[in-house]
Amino acid sequence: MNLVNRGFIFVKAKPAFIKWAQQIDPELLIDEQAEGSVYLIEEEFWDDELILKNYAKKIASHEFSCISEDQAQWLKWSTLADFEAIFEIEIGCTCIDLREQVLTKEPFE
Repeated sequence: MNLVNRGFIFVKAKPAFIKWAQQIDPELLIDEQAEGSVYLIEEEFWDDELILKNYAKKIASHEFSCISEDQAQWLKWSTLADFEAIFEIEIGCTCIDLREQVLTKEPFE
């Protein structure tokens, strides 16, 4: 096992996101049991609200673009309360890699 020098933001769709996604694509298989996404962030931070404020727009853009590339169709939100009405959020500072294989990364837009 290896400690990875990153924290994380775990994001999972809430009913508002699921309803919107199903309106965009009625055949999309998404529900409250669908897996979430883990976004790696800096390892050390002291203010969850500030860290979420720093990354919410980037996270929302990625999550929305997985459903539709047309930004005009994306859910509108402007506050962290709005963001948290769309996504279940968990923030943490410990990431442990259970694999022995070297951790690799590649650019992802």
